[in-house]
Amino acid sequence: MSGMKERVRWIFSNCPKDIDAIVLMNGEEPLLDVAFPYVTGTRAGLFEGCLGVITPDGRSVIITSALEETSARGGKAEVLTYSTAQDRRAIATDLLRGFRRIGINGPGIVHTNYLEVQRLAPSAELVDVGEGLEAARMIKDREEVGRIRRACRIASRVADEIPEMLSKGMKEYEAAAELDYRMMRMGASGAAFGTNASFGASSAEPHHGAEDIALREGDTALFDFGCKVEGYCSDITRTFFLGEPEDWQRRMYQVVAEAQRAALGTIRAGANGRDVDAAARAVIDASEFKGLMVHSTGHGLGLSVHDGGRMAPNHDLPLRPGMVLTVEPGVYVRGKGGVRIEDDVLITEEGYEMLTDADRTMRAIP
Repeated sequence: MSGMKERVRWIFSNCPKDIDAIVLMNGEEPLLDVAFPYVTGTRAGLFEGCLGVITPDGRSVIITSALEETSARGGKAEVLTYSTAQDRRAIATDLLRGFRRIGINGPGIVHTNYLEVQRLAPSAELVDVGEGLEAARMIKDREEVGRIRRACRIASRVADEIPEMLSKGMKEYEAAAELDYRMMRMGASGAAFGTNASFGASSAEPHHGAEDIALREGDTALFDFGCKVEGYCSDITRTFFLGEPEDWQRRMYQVVAEAQRAALGTIRAGANGRDVDAAARAVIDASEFKGLMVHSTGHGLGLSVHDGGRMAPNHDLPLRPGMVLTVEPGVYVRGKGGVRIEDDVLITEEGYEMLTDADRTMRAIP
C-alpha cells in the first residue's frame, strides 16, 4: 500500500460498503482527531475547525482556514481554503451535496462538530466508521513505518544515554526534561506523551509521570518515554537501579525480562495478541510476582501512542503484517517499586522486526 489514493481506498475497504464519503472535523486543541493527518496526508499544522473529506474513488480533500493553508499544501490532499465560518459552511455543503450515507469517526469527533456535519449534509445519514478507520490505521504503509522507525531510533539512542545522565539527587522532573531535550536535539518534533520518570516507590505506578522526587541510593529508576517524528510515535521503557540492586529487584528484573522474551517468541503473523499476553503473563504468574502485572502486554503504535488494538486477556487481536505494537510486560510491588521493559515491533510475514534496540540488560548505576 503506497500513495494517498491507495490509502483512502484501503480505509473504505475496512468500512461498510455503502458509505459515500467519510468526514473528519477537528475541534480546538486538544480536541483534534488523531486520524486527521492519516486521511489528509498532512505532516504539520493543528487544523482546528478544519474538515477532511475522503471518497471511495480515492479522493482526499482538506477544507482549511487560511491560517493553515501552507501546512495543508504540504500534505497530499486537495486543498479548499476558507476565510470565515460562513465560507467553510458553503464549501463543505457544496462538497457533501448528494451524499446519502456519510461516515464519521465517532471516537474523534466532539458533539458540537457532529451536529455541524448534520447541518452541512442535512439529508445524509451519519454512520460511525470509527472501527473501520482504526482497523485501517492498524496496518502501516511503508511511509508510516519509516517515520516510526526513525522515532524508535531516536528513543533508543536516548535510552542508552540514561546511565550517564542519572545522578543521586536528580529530580524526576529534571530527568524527564533531559530526556525530552535529548530526543528533540536528535531530530524529534517533541515527546510522544508525557515522559514518565519514576524513582523508588513511584516506579510501582505504571503511569506515574514525573514529580519533585529525588533519586536515592538503592532506588529503582523507571523511564517510559517516546518521541514523535512527522506525527508518528515511539514508546520505550527501560528500568535501572542506583547502586547495586537488592535481591528482590534482581529477581523482579529477571522475571520481567523472561516474560518479554516469552511474549516475543509468540509474535508472528497469524498469532493472536491475547496469546502473546498469555505467554508473558504465564512467566510472571509462575514466579513470586504472580498477579502483579496490572496492564496489557502491549498496544498499537502510530499517530497515537495508543493507536488501537491491545494484546490483553480476552481481547481478540489477530496479528497481521504491517502492525506496529509495543511489547511491555511489567511487575509492580506497591510501596517498593516496579520493573517494566518495553520495546516496539513491526509484524512481518516472517515474524517481527525489532524497532527499538536500546540495551535491555539489567544495569546498576554507580
